Amino acid sequence: MNAPEKSSLNESLRRWQDRMQRVLRHVDGQPEAALDLGGLAALAHSSPFHFHRQFAALCGLPLARYVQLSRMRRAAQWLAHRPAMPVLEVALASGYESPEAFTRAFRRLFDKTPSQWRRDPRSAVWAACERQLHQAEQWPMYDDPFHPDQVRLEQIPDIPVALLVHRGPMQDLAPSLQRFIAWRKERQLPPSKAATYNLLYDDPASVPPDACRFGLAVAWDQPVPPNPQGLIADRIQGGLHAVLRHEGPDASLDQAIRWLYGSWLPQSGLELRDAPPFLKRLRFFPEVPAHEALVEIHLPLQAA
Repeated sequence: MNAPEKSSLNESLRRWQDRMQRVLRHVDGQPEAALDLGGLAALAHSSPFHFHRQFAALCGLPLARYVQLSRMRRAAQWLAHRPAMPVLEVALASGYESPEAFTRAFRRLFDKTPSQWRRDPRSAVWAACERQLHQAEQWPMYDDPFHPDQVRLEQIPDIPVALLVHRGPMQDLAPSLQRFIAWRKERQLPPSKAATYNLLYDDPASVPPDACRFGLAVAWDQPVPPNPQGLIADRIQGGLHAVLRHEGPDASLDQAIRWLYGSWLPQSGLELRDAPPFLKRLRFFPEVPAHEALVEIHLPLQAA
C-alpha cells in the first residue's frame, strides 16, 4: 500500500483542525453550559472513544483543562472589568452551581479569591494560563496564516482620542484597563458608541518589562480635563496604513503582526513611517468568545 501523498496528509490535517476549531468555539461560547462528551465528539465528527485523545493531540492539552482555563479566563475578565457584576452571577455564568464551588476553583488556579482578584487582578499564574490557552488556540494557524490579498491599503485622517498610556509589564495591564474603562463609563462611551484603539509603542519582547508602553485610547474630540484615571487628549496620526483584520484570541495577535512585518512588508515595496502601529478593536472578549474577537492591525506607511 502506497504512503499518502503530502498534499493529502495536509488536507486531512486541516479537516481535523477545522473540526476541533468548532469544538473550541462551542466551549468558549457557552461557558455556563454543562458539556456533553457525546455532543462535543459529534461536533468533531469523532467517536467518544477517541475524542479525548484526538483533542489532546491536536490542541496540546486535555479537554477538561482547556474547559477550565477557558471558563476561568472569562471569569477573571468579568471580575476585573465588570465591578457591578456580583460574584454569584460570575460563578453561574462560568458553569458553577454555587459561589463557594467557584471560589474554591478560582483560588486553586489563581491563589486568590474572586474578591481579592477583583481588587488586584494581577498574577503570574494568569500569564501561565494564557500561554496554555495560546498553545491550544495556535493550531488553527497554518504555516502561512494570511495571504497578501487580506491586507488593504487605506488613507485615514487623524483620529482625536482620549489616551491612557500603561507603563510596565503587560501582565500588570489590568489596573490600567480598569481606570480606562471607568473614565469611559463616566462619559457613557461604550465601544458601540466610541471606537477603541491600542497603540503599540513598544514590543514587550524587546524592551525591559518596566519600560514597556501600551496605549489605551477611545475616540474623543473634546478637551480632557485632569482626571484621577490619568487620561489625556491626544491623536492617532493619520496617513497611509496597511490594514489586516485578525479574528481570534489576543494570544495569536503577535503572529499576525510578525507576519505583516516579516512577510507582507518586504514583498510590498513600501516603507514604514515613524509612528506607532495600532489596533482598532471591533469585537471584544469577553463580550464574544475569544475565537470571535475581531481586531484591525494598522501599520503606518510612507506615502507611495
